[in-house]
Amino acid sequence: MKTKNLKQGQTYETATGKIEYTLQSDMMFHYVMQKSKGALTGLVCALKGITPSEVKDIHVENPIDLNNAARETIMDIKLTLNNNEIMNIELQMYFEEQWIQRSILYLCRAYDSIDRGDNYTQLKPTTLYCITDKNLLSDASPEFYSKYQLLNVKNHNLYSDIIGINVLQLNHTELATKEDISNNLLYWANLFKATTWEDFKALAKDNPAIEEVGTMIFELNYDNQAKELLEGQRRYREQMATQYASGVIDAKKELQPIIDDLEEKIENSEHEKSELKDEVSRLQALLKEHGISDK
Repeated sequence: MKTKNLKQGQTYETATGKIEYTLQSDMMFHYVMQKSKGALTGLVCALKGITPSEVKDIHVENPIDLNNAARETIMDIKLTLNNNEIMNIELQMYFEEQWIQRSILYLCRAYDSIDRGDNYTQLKPTTLYCITDKNLLSDASPEFYSKYQLLNVKNHNLYSDIIGINVLQLNHTELATKEDISNNLLYWANLFKATTWEDFKALAKDNPAIEEVGTMIFELNYDNQAKELLEGQRRYREQMATQYASGVIDAKKELQPIIDDLEEKIENSEHEKSELKDEVSRLQALLKEHGISDK
């Protein structure tokens, strides 16, 4: 895609101010990661806690084409690492009530990579990596980077490490451990959170792969066709979030009067129960006064 309508003389190096479409845009993220092998390798190493020398081969299985992006529906990145491991990396930047169910479905679909009759030994270890700025697990204690696998619920023995779900929460960078920092996860979280060119360039300095990503982000922010696609996607996400919020509000309006009525009945019932108990006690006392047992 050719860059059009750049501000006169402006480049990534001279750009200042707010970044309109950042790495938190899943279409932007998908596009630049598939274009920059160095950046993708860096992110994969951070998520897995490995070194670049351990990455022999990395291949994006579902690249997107911005020229035909109107027909693109899958925004997660599915990749094969060293030809023996499957990774799904997904941005989840809006709240979804059914995210847990959907994440399990995506994980199982990615793991189910063999045809009927194939040997089970051909199945590859599969992990879904979710990068989010939302508290998707409301009942869990906040964590910066959490890992979920199949465990025995009694003794916590691992059933298998062949599948798992890892969640990187950008809204809890203050909880990053020394290991997270050492693995560059905090660095990547700050890249995703960078909303100005000044912040992004400070992080990208002396890192050629990230400077390459910055250049691509800059070019897409000033390309009319790309901006139209990114804006369309943003509006769609906002509409989905608004519909969800509206649904919650409508449901509350519809159900709250019913809840209030039931609570009132419960309260009245408790009051009536108390009155009945008092009446029973009064009658028992009256019987006792006349020397009559109520048994």
